[in-house]
Amino acid sequence: MANFIEKTLEQGERIMYKGRLHWYFNFRYTLWGILLVVVGLFCLAYAAGNVLEPATVNLLVVVGIVACVSGLGSVFFGYFLRVKTEFAITDSRFIQKDGIFNIRLTEIPLFKIETVNFEQSFMERIVNTGSIELVGSGGTNHKVSFVQNPLKVRNLITTYMKEVNAEKQDVVAEGTTAE
Repeated sequence: MANFIEKTLEQGERIMYKGRLHWYFNFRYTLWGILLVVVGLFCLAYAAGNVLEPATVNLLVVVGIVACVSGLGSVFFGYFLRVKTEFAITDSRFIQKDGIFNIRLTEIPLFKIETVNFEQSFMERIVNTGSIELVGSGGTNHKVSFVQNPLKVRNLITTYMKEVNAEKQDVVAEGTTAE
């Protein structure tokens, strides 16, 4: 799966930057997971350590097991959501791959991008993550959240956009002078 973007490259195309979602993306899933596991362990410990009616003990054991399993499931779910997304900036386009079993590939040629919007909350600044939104010609847009080093990614995209547009203008200029 990690080589999926490489498989989509055109002949002669080079990857200039490859990225994944920031670990902060998992924070809420991990926090909920830990909370559920603590509640589950508390229920199990309370059921084992106190003299209660059998029906109450059974209920506490079931609640404890369900909470622990749900908590671990939340942590793994967050991890898989994070792993399923990768993106790359090549010398000619932006590519994002989502999915593990069902894959969605989004491609935007760099010469079609008109604006790169950057968004970062105070907490995201602390952990160095944020959002990048690519606005293409015709008003289409594509937003990637929880980007690692978002300012670096934004600057790379705008730099390569300028290079691609300059090359395109040179080709157009050569075409008009040849006539």
